[in-house]
Amino acid sequence: MARLPLDCTPGELLDTLVESLSTLLLCAVAAADERVEDAWRREPAANAPELAGRERAPESAEHRIGLAVRRWRRELEEFAEDEVRELDRSVAPDPELVAALVATALLGGRRARTAGEGLAERIGAHGALRLRDRGGRLLVAHVDGVMHAERERRLAPLDALDVHAEPQAELIAALSVLQKER
Repeated sequence: MARLPLDCTPGELLDTLVESLSTLLLCAVAAADERVEDAWRREPAANAPELAGRERAPESAEHRIGLAVRRWRRELEEFAEDEVRELDRSVAPDPELVAALVATALLGGRRARTAGEGLAERIGAHGALRLRDRGGRLLVAHVDGVMHAERERRLAPLDALDVHAEPQAELIAALSVLQKER
């Protein structure tokens, strides 16, 4: 039977998992920011006045990511409540415990196999599989959404320059003509 850490409630476990997921996503965003900043310093246009006001507020990214991960938790808890409600047993498991087990199973990888087994013991194999699938799709959607939103925020100054493929194609064609004339 899967057990929580001895000094931890299901809510505390969920809090810790949410905090860890937020930190992981924030680290991924910060690492991408560092790579972009490093590449940007080597660009001739780095000092262009139109691009001087690029966003550099990691605390706002931390806030946005935290909100998205907490939203994922709330939706996962709702899925767990739905699954527990479907049970015909007179003694249904605590939905918060079910949510903690599915979150552990989703975020813990192979090492969290016992959480998946404990989930199946509490809500049945089909319910556990259904909940893991729904929770997994939800997790992927939220992580993709966070990363996409953060990428779009960083690309906004470039998009504001309103440079499209047409001028680039014209420049490449002009360069080809110049190279042929040499």
